[in-house]
Amino acid sequence: MSDHLTLYIAHYGGPYTWLRRRDGLPDELGTGSTADLAEQFGGGNINARLIIGGPQVVVRRLSYLEAEKRHLRRLMPFQLEEEVIGDISQFHFALGAATDGEVSLAYTEKARLLDIFTQLAEMGIEVNQCLPAALLPKLAPRLLASEALADVTVEQDVWALHWQDNLVSVRYGAGTGFTVSSASLSAALTMLLNAENRIDKLPQLNLSAPDENQLAQLEAALPSALEGAKNESHIAGIWDHEPDSDCVDLCQGEFSQRLPIERWWRSWQLVSYAAAAALVVYVAVLLLSLSQLKTENLEVRREIEQVFRTVVANGPANDPERRLRIMASDLTPKSQSGQTVALLAAVLPELDSRDDITLKGVYFTAEAGDLSLNVQASTFNAIESLRGALEGGGLSAELLSANAQGDNHSARLKVKRNQL
Repeated sequence: MSDHLTLYIAHYGGPYTWLRRRDGLPDELGTGSTADLAEQFGGGNINARLIIGGPQVVVRRLSYLEAEKRHLRRLMPFQLEEEVIGDISQFHFALGAATDGEVSLAYTEKARLLDIFTQLAEMGIEVNQCLPAALLPKLAPRLLASEALADVTVEQDVWALHWQDNLVSVRYGAGTGFTVSSASLSAALTMLLNAENRIDKLPQLNLSAPDENQLAQLEAALPSALEGAKNESHIAGIWDHEPDSDCVDLCQGEFSQRLPIERWWRSWQLVSYAAAAALVVYVAVLLLSLSQLKTENLEVRREIEQVFRTVVANGPANDPERRLRIMASDLTPKSQSGQTVALLAAVLPELDSRDDITLKGVYFTAEAGDLSLNVQASTFNAIESLRGALEGGGLSAELLSANAQGDNHSARLKVKRNQL
């Protein structure tokens, strides 16, 4: 649903007038103090357009050189230094579109405007557009039916005047205007006519006010010098005027719209607190678990060391688990050790029966079940005959090496049982 809130304040510190428009619902128009506004809209997350009337905002049209265009925001305020009462640093300046060597500038008291923005932000109202009332009245009069059908745009000399609560906003050109009290309207318009040298050429007037009574008061307050001017009038509140493209928006610089971090924080504040509390509890439980595991680990290591000392009374206790594992492995019988005697019983009788072969050494490898024989004979055929006899007895005999020195032949055989 579209939700539009427009706020109007005639004087700083004065009451607000608000208009809320929502699709499918009647318009809500109200007036009241800051407290009344907070009671009506406080606690919500609402974007609003703020219209500032009265003499609170001054609008000027200033000229500039093309070389100064990049630095207008810093340079333009100093052109008004002699006209502004007080230090220019006390004012907030906003610029309109710069074209053809001219730019519209609006300024107001920075502290008073900041106070309004802060108060509204505390209510949950975020100002996304801030406009001076002097630049809102429409310069273009309403087209007649024939003109609308012809789709012809004719540039007209128009002054737009809007009466709102005894204040009159006068817009006499693109990006130019001022607001005066109704009592000073006649004198202000007379001075404007003289300043623009309008003796024979009067502007067309576009008059507006919130109701018939105020519109009649506006017409009655016009100076006699404008009696011959053609005018068109219609009923409209200040909030009914949509800003033109050349209307200066005061939401610039430090008042520009930023990410609604505060609004997001208010929306997610409880969730953030709950998440933070859950995180603290999780970290506390994790630290407690780590402390308990560390204590249990120390107790287990102490028990391991006690068991180790029952086996190794003296010496270092570095990595007792590994050392006990190695000692246990050394004490475990090998799977092939039971076959040693049987293998020797099959080999040695064969060696003993051969007078031409001398046994020089026997080596048994338990892990592999191998029997290594170093033998010596007068001929190599005798060694080969021994090997053949062992293989004929169901063994595997492999000649690993052989060498001869004169009539002596030495060889190394590897003997093991055949795998079934």
